[in-house]
Amino acid sequence: MAIESLLRVRPRRPVVRIADWPNAVAILALLLPLSFLPLAAAQGGGLIVVPYQHFYIVSAVSILAALIGGAIAVATVQIGLYRVLFLCLGFMSMGAFFAVHGLTTPGILVPNLFKRFMGSAVAISAYLSLAVPALFFAASYAPGLSRLERRLPFWPAGWLVVFVVLGLIAYAAIAILNTSEIARLPLSVPPYSAGLALGSIGLFAFAALRQARTYRIARLPNQGALIAAFVLLASAAACMVLFRVWSYGWWYYHLLMLAAVSLALRALLVERAQGKSFRSVLEAALDLEVSVDIEEIDVEVVAALVAAVEVKDHETQGHNHRVAELSVKLGRQLGMSASELRTLARAGLLHDVGKLGIPDAILHKQGPLSADEWKVMMTHPEIGLTILRRAGRFKRELLAVLYHHERIDGSGYPHGLVGDAIPVEARIVAVADTFDVLTSDRPYRKARSIADAIRVVQAEGGAHLDAKVVEALVAILDGTNLLARTGSRLRTGVEDRQSAAVN
Repeated sequence: MAIESLLRVRPRRPVVRIADWPNAVAILALLLPLSFLPLAAAQGGGLIVVPYQHFYIVSAVSILAALIGGAIAVATVQIGLYRVLFLCLGFMSMGAFFAVHGLTTPGILVPNLFKRFMGSAVAISAYLSLAVPALFFAASYAPGLSRLERRLPFWPAGWLVVFVVLGLIAYAAIAILNTSEIARLPLSVPPYSAGLALGSIGLFAFAALRQARTYRIARLPNQGALIAAFVLLASAAACMVLFRVWSYGWWYYHLLMLAAVSLALRALLVERAQGKSFRSVLEAALDLEVSVDIEEIDVEVVAALVAAVEVKDHETQGHNHRVAELSVKLGRQLGMSASELRTLARAGLLHDVGKLGIPDAILHKQGPLSADEWKVMMTHPEIGLTILRRAGRFKRELLAVLYHHERIDGSGYPHGLVGDAIPVEARIVAVADTFDVLTSDRPYRKARSIADAIRVVQAEGGAHLDAKVVEALVAILDGTNLLARTGSRLRTGVEDRQSAAVN
Protein backbone atom coordinates (compact mmCIF):
# COMPACT_ATOMS: atom_id res chain seq x y z
CA MET A 1 0.00 0.00 0.00
CA ALA A 2 1.06 3.59 -0.54
CA ILE A 3 1.08 4.46 3.15
CA GLU A 4 3.25 1.42 3.91
CA SER A 5 5.80 2.52 1.33
CA LEU A 6 5.82 5.97 2.94
CA LEU A 7 6.58 4.54 6.36
CA ARG A 8 9.39 2.37 5.07
CA VAL A 9 11.21 5.04 3.08
CA ARG A 10 14.37 6.34 4.72
CA PRO A 11 16.31 9.46 3.69
CA ARG A 12 19.12 8.80 1.28
CA ARG A 13 22.55 8.79 2.81
CA PRO A 14 25.71 9.95 1.09
CA VAL A 15 27.64 7.34 -0.86
CA VAL A 16 30.37 6.23 1.53
CA ARG A 17 32.50 3.13 1.58
CA ILE A 18 31.08 2.15 4.90
CA ALA A 19 32.42 -1.39 4.55
CA ASP A 20 35.88 0.08 5.21
CA TRP A 21 34.90 1.45 8.61
CA PRO A 22 35.01 -1.81 10.63
CA ASN A 23 38.46 -2.58 9.26
CA ALA A 24 39.65 0.98 9.92
CA VAL A 25 38.44 0.89 13.52
CA ALA A 26 39.99 -2.55 14.10
CA ILE A 27 43.32 -1.44 12.62
CA LEU A 28 43.25 1.72 14.72
CA ALA A 29 42.59 -0.27 17.88
CA LEU A 30 45.59 -2.53 17.15
CA LEU A 31 48.05 0.08 15.93
CA LEU A 32 47.60 2.57 18.76
CA PRO A 33 48.99 0.26 21.49
CA LEU A 34 51.82 -0.75 19.14
CA SER A 35 52.66 2.91 18.62
CA PHE A 36 53.56 3.10 22.32
CA LEU A 37 56.64 0.91 21.77
CA PRO A 38 58.89 3.47 20.03
CA LEU A 39 57.66 6.09 22.49
CA ALA A 40 58.64 3.86 25.40
CA ALA A 41 62.07 3.33 23.83
CA ALA A 42 62.50 7.11 23.66
CA GLN A 43 61.76 7.52 27.36
CA GLY A 44 65.42 7.97 28.11
CA GLY A 45 65.71 10.86 25.65
CA GLY A 46 65.29 14.53 26.29
CA LEU A 47 62.14 16.22 27.47
CA ILE A 48 60.20 18.86 25.54
CA VAL A 49 59.34 21.46 28.17
CA VAL A 50 57.35 24.15 26.36
CA PRO A 51 54.55 25.43 28.64
CA TYR A 52 53.01 27.81 26.13
CA GLN A 53 52.82 25.21 23.36
CA HIS A 54 51.24 22.88 25.92
CA PHE A 55 48.66 25.56 26.69
CA TYR A 56 47.86 25.98 22.98
CA ILE A 57 47.25 22.31 22.22
CA VAL A 58 45.23 21.83 25.41
CA SER A 59 43.13 24.89 24.58
CA ALA A 60 42.45 23.49 21.10
CA VAL A 61 41.17 20.23 22.60
CA SER A 62 39.06 22.13 25.14
CA ILE A 63 37.46 24.35 22.51
CA LEU A 64 36.64 21.42 20.21
CA ALA A 65 35.17 19.42 23.09
CA ALA A 66 33.09 22.45 24.09
CA LEU A 67 31.80 22.82 20.52
CA ILE A 68 30.78 19.16 20.45
CA GLY A 69 29.11 19.52 23.84
CA GLY A 70 27.20 22.57 22.61
CA ALA A 71 25.97 20.81 19.48
CA ILE A 72 24.86 17.80 21.50
CA ALA A 73 23.18 20.11 24.03
CA VAL A 74 20.93 21.43 21.24
CA ALA A 75 19.98 17.86 20.34
CA THR A 76 19.50 16.96 24.01
CA VAL A 77 16.83 19.63 24.44
CA GLN A 78 15.03 18.40 21.32
CA ILE A 79 15.32 14.66 21.93
CA GLY A 80 14.89 14.60 25.70
CA LEU A 81 16.82 11.39 26.45
CA TYR A 82 19.34 10.73 29.21
CA ARG A 83 21.60 8.88 26.77
CA VAL A 84 22.15 12.07 24.79
CA LEU A 85 22.44 14.15 27.97
CA PHE A 86 25.22 11.92 29.33
CA LEU A 87 27.08 12.18 26.03
CA CYS A 88 26.73 15.97 26.21
CA LEU A 89 27.97 16.08 29.80
CA GLY A 90 30.91 13.88 28.83
CA PHE A 91 32.21 16.31 26.22
CA MET A 92 31.30 19.31 28.40
CA SER A 93 33.31 17.98 31.36
CA MET A 94 36.20 17.03 29.07
CA GLY A 95 36.36 20.58 27.75
CA ALA A 96 36.11 22.09 31.25
CA PHE A 97 38.71 19.91 32.98
CA PHE A 98 41.13 20.11 30.08
CA ALA A 99 40.73 23.89 30.00
CA VAL A 100 41.74 23.96 33.67
CA HIS A 101 44.62 21.63 32.77
CA GLY A 102 45.82 24.23 30.26
CA LEU A 103 45.26 27.28 32.45
CA THR A 104 47.13 25.70 35.37
CA THR A 105 50.15 24.94 33.22
CA PRO A 106 53.15 26.32 35.18
CA GLY A 107 53.83 29.83 33.96
CA ILE A 108 50.39 30.53 32.41
CA LEU A 109 47.97 31.63 35.15
CA VAL A 110 49.52 29.62 37.93
CA PRO A 111 53.19 30.07 38.91
CA ASN A 112 55.44 27.04 38.97
CA LEU A 113 55.15 26.27 42.68
CA PHE A 114 55.93 22.59 42.36
CA LYS A 115 59.20 20.82 41.83
CA ARG A 116 57.30 17.96 40.24
CA PHE A 117 54.58 18.25 37.63
CA MET A 118 52.85 15.25 39.17
CA GLY A 119 50.80 16.01 42.25
CA SER A 120 49.81 19.45 41.02
CA ALA A 121 46.48 20.88 39.91
CA VAL A 122 47.56 20.66 36.28
CA ALA A 123 48.20 16.91 36.56
CA ILE A 124 45.02 16.21 38.52
CA SER A 125 42.98 18.12 35.94
CA ALA A 126 44.54 15.99 33.20
CA TYR A 127 43.45 12.73 34.82
CA LEU A 128 39.97 14.08 35.55
CA SER A 129 39.62 15.31 31.94
CA LEU A 130 39.46 11.65 30.90
CA ALA A 131 38.06 9.92 33.99
CA VAL A 132 34.92 12.06 34.37
CA PRO A 133 33.98 12.00 30.63
CA ALA A 134 34.59 8.24 30.58
CA LEU A 135 32.08 7.87 33.39
CA PHE A 136 29.46 9.91 31.53
CA PHE A 137 30.09 8.10 28.23
CA ALA A 138 29.75 4.70 29.91
CA ALA A 139 26.54 5.89 31.61
CA SER A 140 25.18 6.78 28.18
CA TYR A 141 25.51 3.11 27.18
CA ALA A 142 24.47 1.58 30.50
CA PRO A 143 22.40 -1.62 30.08
CA GLY A 144 18.74 -1.07 30.79
CA LEU A 145 18.95 2.71 30.39
CA SER A 146 16.58 2.68 27.40
CA ARG A 147 13.97 0.77 29.36
CA LEU A 148 14.45 3.04 32.37
CA GLU A 149 13.98 6.14 30.20
CA ARG A 150 10.50 4.93 29.31
CA ARG A 151 9.51 5.28 32.94
CA LEU A 152 11.55 8.26 34.14
CA PRO A 153 10.53 11.86 33.42
CA PHE A 154 13.21 13.97 31.77
CA TRP A 155 12.72 17.13 33.85
CA PRO A 156 15.23 16.10 36.58
CA ALA A 157 17.90 16.30 33.86
CA GLY A 158 17.88 20.07 34.24
CA TRP A 159 18.95 19.79 37.87
CA LEU A 160 21.66 17.31 36.89
CA VAL A 161 23.05 19.80 34.37
CA VAL A 162 22.99 22.60 36.97
CA PHE A 163 24.77 20.38 39.49
CA VAL A 164 27.49 19.37 37.00
CA VAL A 165 28.04 22.92 35.74
CA LEU A 166 28.31 24.33 39.28
CA GLY A 167 30.72 21.55 40.18
CA LEU A 168 32.92 22.31 37.17
CA ILE A 169 32.89 26.04 37.93
CA ALA A 170 33.80 25.42 41.58
CA TYR A 171 36.64 23.08 40.61
CA ALA A 172 38.02 25.58 38.08
CA ALA A 173 37.88 28.43 40.58
CA ILE A 174 39.69 26.47 43.29
CA ALA A 175 42.27 25.03 40.86
CA ILE A 176 43.18 28.47 39.52
CA LEU A 177 42.76 30.71 42.58
CA ASN A 178 43.81 28.27 45.29
CA THR A 179 45.96 25.73 43.49
CA SER A 180 47.46 24.21 46.62
CA GLU A 181 44.05 22.92 47.76
CA ILE A 182 43.59 20.86 44.61
CA ALA A 183 47.23 19.71 44.74
CA ARG A 184 46.56 17.97 48.06
CA LEU A 185 44.35 15.44 46.32
CA PRO A 186 46.35 12.25 45.62
CA LEU A 187 44.64 11.59 42.27
CA SER A 188 47.70 12.12 40.08
CA VAL A 189 50.19 10.00 42.03
CA PRO A 190 50.43 6.17 42.20
CA PRO A 191 48.49 4.07 42.89
CA TYR A 192 45.55 6.46 42.46
CA SER A 193 46.71 7.70 39.07
CA ALA A 194 46.99 4.13 37.77
CA GLY A 195 43.51 3.37 39.13
CA LEU A 196 42.02 6.43 37.42
CA ALA A 197 43.74 5.56 34.13
CA LEU A 198 42.68 1.90 34.22
CA GLY A 199 39.14 2.88 35.14
CA SER A 200 39.02 5.38 32.28
CA ILE A 201 40.35 2.81 29.80
CA GLY A 202 37.75 0.27 30.93
CA LEU A 203 34.88 2.74 30.67
CA PHE A 204 35.97 3.97 27.22
CA ALA A 205 36.32 0.36 26.06
CA PHE A 206 32.82 -0.40 27.36
CA ALA A 207 31.38 2.60 25.49
CA ALA A 208 33.22 1.61 22.31
CA LEU A 209 31.93 -1.96 22.46
CA ARG A 210 28.36 -0.84 23.08
CA GLN A 211 28.60 1.65 20.24
CA ALA A 212 29.97 -1.12 18.01
CA ARG A 213 26.71 -3.04 18.57
CA THR A 214 24.80 -0.06 17.19
CA TYR A 215 27.26 0.27 14.32
CA ARG A 216 26.84 -3.37 13.25
CA ILE A 217 23.14 -2.72 12.62
CA ALA A 218 23.20 0.48 10.53
CA ARG A 219 26.93 0.89 9.67
CA LEU A 220 26.78 4.66 9.47
CA PRO A 221 30.08 6.59 9.22
CA ASN A 222 29.33 8.80 12.23
CA GLN A 223 28.67 5.69 14.31
CA GLY A 224 32.11 4.39 13.37
CA ALA A 225 33.67 7.78 14.13
CA LEU A 226 32.31 7.64 17.67
CA ILE A 227 33.85 4.19 18.17
CA ALA A 228 37.21 5.48 16.94
CA ALA A 229 36.97 8.51 19.27
CA PHE A 230 36.44 6.24 22.30
CA VAL A 231 39.43 4.08 21.27
CA LEU A 232 41.61 7.18 20.92
CA LEU A 233 40.57 8.47 24.33
CA ALA A 234 41.28 5.09 25.95
CA SER A 235 44.75 5.14 24.38
CA ALA A 236 45.27 8.69 25.66
CA ALA A 237 44.52 7.52 29.21
CA ALA A 238 47.11 4.76 28.81
CA CYS A 239 49.75 7.19 27.55
CA MET A 240 49.06 9.59 30.39
CA VAL A 241 49.99 7.05 33.05
CA LEU A 242 52.74 5.21 31.14
CA PHE A 243 55.00 8.08 30.12
CA ARG A 244 56.96 10.73 31.97
CA VAL A 245 55.79 14.32 31.97
CA TRP A 246 57.10 16.35 29.01
CA SER A 247 58.37 13.17 27.27
CA TYR A 248 57.38 12.20 23.73
CA GLY A 249 54.80 9.72 25.01
CA TRP A 250 53.30 12.31 27.34
CA TRP A 251 52.87 14.71 24.44
CA TYR A 252 51.36 11.87 22.42
CA TYR A 253 48.33 11.62 24.72
CA HIS A 254 47.52 15.26 23.95
CA LEU A 255 47.60 14.47 20.23
CA LEU A 256 45.35 11.43 20.77
CA MET A 257 42.78 13.57 22.57
CA LEU A 258 43.00 16.20 19.83
CA ALA A 259 42.44 13.50 17.20
CA ALA A 260 39.45 12.11 19.14
CA VAL A 261 37.57 15.39 19.49
CA SER A 262 38.48 16.41 15.92
CA LEU A 263 37.07 13.14 14.59
CA ALA A 264 33.85 13.50 16.60
CA LEU A 265 33.37 17.13 15.57
CA ARG A 266 34.08 16.34 11.91
CA ALA A 267 31.41 13.62 11.95
CA LEU A 268 28.88 16.12 13.30
CA LEU A 269 29.79 18.88 10.86
CA VAL A 270 29.88 16.65 7.78
CA GLU A 271 26.37 15.40 8.48
CA ARG A 272 25.23 18.94 9.35
CA ALA A 273 26.62 20.27 6.07
CA GLN A 274 24.43 17.77 4.24
CA GLY A 275 21.34 19.46 5.66
CA LYS A 276 20.74 17.20 8.66
CA SER A 277 19.96 18.64 12.06
CA PHE A 278 22.12 17.81 15.06
CA ARG A 279 19.11 15.91 16.37
CA SER A 280 19.03 13.69 13.29
CA VAL A 281 22.78 13.14 13.45
CA LEU A 282 22.68 12.08 17.11
CA GLU A 283 19.61 9.90 16.67
CA ALA A 284 21.31 8.08 13.82
CA ALA A 285 24.67 7.79 15.59
CA LEU A 286 23.12 6.37 18.77
CA ASP A 287 20.19 4.58 17.11
CA LEU A 288 17.64 6.56 19.11
CA GLU A 289 14.65 6.79 16.79
CA VAL A 290 11.43 5.82 18.53
CA SER A 291 10.15 2.48 17.29
CA VAL A 292 6.45 1.67 17.26
CA ASP A 293 7.30 -2.04 17.28
CA ILE A 294 9.31 -1.65 20.49
CA GLU A 295 6.53 0.34 22.15
CA GLU A 296 4.07 -2.39 21.22
CA ILE A 297 6.29 -5.20 22.50
CA ASP A 298 7.53 -3.39 25.60
CA VAL A 299 4.05 -2.57 26.91
CA GLU A 300 2.18 -5.86 27.05
CA VAL A 301 -1.18 -4.14 27.55
CA VAL A 302 -0.73 -2.27 24.27
CA ALA A 303 0.11 -5.45 22.35
CA ALA A 304 -2.93 -7.25 23.77
CA LEU A 305 -5.33 -4.41 23.02
CA VAL A 306 -4.01 -3.85 19.50
CA ALA A 307 -4.35 -7.57 18.78
CA ALA A 308 -7.93 -7.54 20.10
CA VAL A 309 -8.86 -4.57 17.86
CA GLU A 310 -7.28 -6.28 14.83
CA VAL A 311 -9.37 -9.38 15.46
CA LYS A 312 -12.53 -7.36 16.07
CA ASP A 313 -12.12 -5.13 13.00
CA HIS A 314 -10.25 -7.48 10.68
CA GLU A 315 -11.06 -5.40 7.59
CA THR A 316 -8.70 -2.64 8.77
CA GLN A 317 -5.76 -4.80 9.87
CA GLY A 318 -2.52 -2.86 10.01
CA HIS A 319 -4.35 0.47 10.27
CA ASN A 320 -3.45 1.09 13.92
CA HIS A 321 0.22 0.32 13.36
CA ARG A 322 0.41 2.58 10.31
CA VAL A 323 -1.32 5.42 12.15
CA ALA A 324 1.16 5.01 15.00
CA GLU A 325 4.14 5.06 12.61
CA LEU A 326 2.91 8.16 10.83
CA SER A 327 2.02 9.89 14.11
CA VAL A 328 5.60 9.40 15.31
CA LYS A 329 6.94 10.81 12.04
CA LEU A 330 4.65 13.82 12.33
CA GLY A 331 5.66 14.41 15.94
CA ARG A 332 9.31 14.21 15.04
CA GLN A 333 8.79 16.66 12.18
CA LEU A 334 7.18 19.01 14.69
CA GLY A 335 10.19 18.76 17.01
CA MET A 336 8.64 16.69 19.80
CA SER A 337 10.87 14.94 22.33
CA ALA A 338 11.45 11.18 22.51
CA SER A 339 9.08 10.72 25.46
CA GLU A 340 6.37 12.61 23.55
CA LEU A 341 7.02 10.46 20.48
CA ARG A 342 6.62 7.31 22.57
CA THR A 343 3.27 8.67 23.78
CA LEU A 344 2.27 9.25 20.14
CA ALA A 345 3.31 5.72 19.22
CA ARG A 346 1.09 4.22 21.90
CA ALA A 347 -1.74 6.68 21.15
CA GLY A 348 -1.67 5.74 17.47
CA LEU A 349 -1.72 2.05 18.30
CA LEU A 350 -4.64 2.46 20.71
CA HIS A 351 -6.70 5.23 19.09
CA ASP A 352 -9.42 2.81 17.92
CA VAL A 353 -9.44 0.55 20.97
CA GLY A 354 -12.99 1.74 21.71
CA LYS A 355 -14.23 -0.22 18.70
CA LEU A 356 -14.04 -3.28 20.92
CA GLY A 357 -17.33 -2.05 22.37
CA ILE A 358 -19.07 -1.42 19.02
CA PRO A 359 -21.46 -4.15 17.82
CA ASP A 360 -20.16 -6.19 14.87
CA ALA A 361 -23.30 -5.43 12.87
CA ILE A 362 -22.38 -1.75 12.85
CA LEU A 363 -18.63 -2.16 12.65
CA HIS A 364 -18.74 -4.48 9.62
CA LYS A 365 -21.66 -2.91 7.80
CA GLN A 366 -20.81 -2.58 4.09
CA GLY A 367 -23.07 0.36 3.29
CA PRO A 368 -23.65 3.80 4.82
CA LEU A 369 -24.60 3.93 8.50
CA SER A 370 -28.01 5.12 9.62
CA ALA A 371 -28.38 8.06 11.99
CA ASP A 372 -28.83 5.75 14.98
CA GLU A 373 -25.89 3.61 13.94
CA TRP A 374 -23.75 6.75 13.64
CA LYS A 375 -24.64 7.66 17.22
CA VAL A 376 -23.39 4.27 18.38
CA MET A 377 -20.23 4.50 16.27
CA MET A 378 -19.46 7.94 17.68
CA THR A 379 -19.25 6.48 21.19
CA HIS A 380 -16.05 4.54 20.43
CA PRO A 381 -13.68 7.31 21.71
CA GLU A 382 -15.41 7.30 25.11
CA ILE A 383 -15.43 3.50 25.20
CA GLY A 384 -11.71 3.60 24.46
CA LEU A 385 -11.20 5.99 27.37
CA THR A 386 -13.00 3.61 29.72
CA ILE A 387 -10.91 0.64 28.57
CA LEU A 388 -7.58 2.44 28.96
CA ARG A 389 -8.51 3.83 32.36
CA ARG A 390 -8.90 0.27 33.57
CA ALA A 391 -5.40 -0.51 32.29
CA GLY A 392 -4.15 2.16 34.70
CA ARG A 393 -0.86 3.15 33.02
CA PHE A 394 -1.84 5.64 30.33
CA LYS A 395 -2.15 9.41 30.74
CA ARG A 396 -1.56 11.52 27.65
CA GLU A 397 -2.57 8.56 25.49
CA LEU A 398 -6.06 8.84 26.97
CA LEU A 399 -6.42 12.33 25.50
CA ALA A 400 -5.55 11.17 21.99
CA VAL A 401 -7.96 8.24 22.19
CA LEU A 402 -10.81 10.40 23.48
CA TYR A 403 -10.32 13.43 21.23
CA HIS A 404 -8.90 12.15 17.92
CA HIS A 405 -12.26 12.82 16.22
CA GLU A 406 -12.53 16.40 17.47
CA ARG A 407 -12.26 19.05 14.74
CA ILE A 408 -10.56 22.44 14.78
CA ASP A 409 -13.83 24.28 14.04
CA GLY A 410 -15.69 22.49 16.83
CA SER A 411 -17.69 20.17 14.57
CA GLY A 412 -16.11 16.99 15.91
CA TYR A 413 -17.06 14.61 18.68
CA PRO A 414 -17.49 13.67 21.52
CA HIS A 415 -17.22 17.13 23.14
CA GLY A 416 -16.99 19.59 20.25
CA LEU A 417 -13.62 21.05 21.32
CA VAL A 418 -12.26 23.96 19.28
CA GLY A 419 -8.70 24.73 18.11
CA ASP A 420 -5.92 24.41 20.65
CA ALA A 421 -8.34 23.06 23.23
CA ILE A 422 -7.85 19.77 21.41
CA PRO A 423 -4.71 18.08 22.84
CA VAL A 424 -1.80 18.08 20.40
CA GLU A 425 -1.56 14.28 20.51
CA ALA A 426 -5.17 14.04 19.32
CA ARG A 427 -4.56 16.57 16.53
CA ILE A 428 -1.56 14.60 15.27
CA VAL A 429 -3.33 11.23 15.42
CA ALA A 430 -6.31 12.78 13.60
CA VAL A 431 -4.15 13.75 10.60
CA ALA A 432 -2.37 10.39 10.54
CA ASP A 433 -5.70 8.56 10.87
CA THR A 434 -7.36 10.55 8.08
CA PHE A 435 -4.43 10.09 5.72
CA ASP A 436 -4.23 6.35 6.30
CA VAL A 437 -7.96 5.92 5.78
CA LEU A 438 -7.75 7.72 2.45
CA THR A 439 -4.76 5.69 1.24
CA SER A 440 -6.06 2.28 2.36
CA ASP A 441 -8.42 -0.11 0.60
CA ARG A 442 -11.89 -0.46 2.06
CA PRO A 443 -14.59 -2.98 1.09
CA TYR A 444 -16.65 -0.19 -0.50
CA ARG A 445 -13.80 1.62 -2.35
CA LYS A 446 -10.18 1.41 -3.47
CA ALA A 447 -7.35 3.34 -1.86
CA ARG A 448 -6.68 6.82 -3.18
CA SER A 449 -3.29 7.94 -4.43
CA ILE A 450 -0.88 9.84 -2.22
CA ALA A 451 -1.45 13.01 -4.28
CA ASP A 452 -5.23 12.76 -4.01
CA ALA A 453 -5.10 11.99 -0.31
CA ILE A 454 -2.84 14.91 0.51
CA ARG A 455 -5.12 17.29 -1.39
CA VAL A 456 -8.08 16.11 0.67
CA VAL A 457 -6.09 16.50 3.88
CA GLN A 458 -4.93 19.98 2.85
CA ALA A 459 -8.52 20.97 2.10
CA GLU A 460 -9.42 19.90 5.65
CA GLY A 461 -6.50 21.82 7.16
CA GLY A 462 -7.53 24.77 9.32
CA ALA A 463 -11.16 23.72 9.41
CA HIS A 464 -11.18 20.11 10.57
CA LEU A 465 -7.48 19.26 10.88
CA ASP A 466 -4.60 21.20 12.44
CA ALA A 467 -2.93 23.19 9.66
CA LYS A 468 0.56 22.87 11.19
CA VAL A 469 0.26 19.10 11.39
CA VAL A 470 -0.94 18.99 7.80
CA GLU A 471 2.12 21.04 6.79
CA ALA A 472 4.30 18.54 8.63
CA LEU A 473 2.69 15.71 6.66
CA VAL A 474 3.39 17.48 3.36
CA ALA A 475 7.01 18.05 4.44
CA ILE A 476 7.41 14.34 5.22
CA LEU A 477 5.96 13.37 1.86
CA ASP A 478 8.19 15.85 0.05
CA GLY A 479 11.18 14.50 1.94
CA THR A 480 10.47 10.96 0.79
CA ASN A 481 9.70 12.11 -2.79
CA LEU A 482 6.45 10.11 -2.70
CA LEU A 483 4.33 13.16 -3.41
CA ALA A 484 6.38 14.02 -6.49
CA ARG A 485 6.14 10.46 -7.79
CA THR A 486 2.33 10.40 -7.64
CA GLY A 487 0.08 12.62 -9.68
CA SER A 488 -3.50 11.75 -10.38
CA ARG A 489 -6.50 14.05 -10.55
CA LEU A 490 -8.26 14.94 -7.32
CA ARG A 491 -11.46 13.02 -6.89
CA THR A 492 -14.09 13.94 -4.37
CA GLY A 493 -16.52 11.62 -2.67
CA VAL A 494 -18.79 11.62 0.31
CA GLU A 495 -17.66 8.07 1.16
CA ASP A 496 -14.06 9.24 1.73
CA ARG A 497 -14.99 11.88 4.29
CA GLN A 498 -17.46 9.56 5.94
CA SER A 499 -14.94 6.72 6.19
CA ALA A 500 -12.34 9.13 7.59
CA ALA A 501 -14.80 10.20 10.27
CA VAL A 502 -15.59 6.59 11.17
CA ASN A 503 -11.96 5.49 11.39
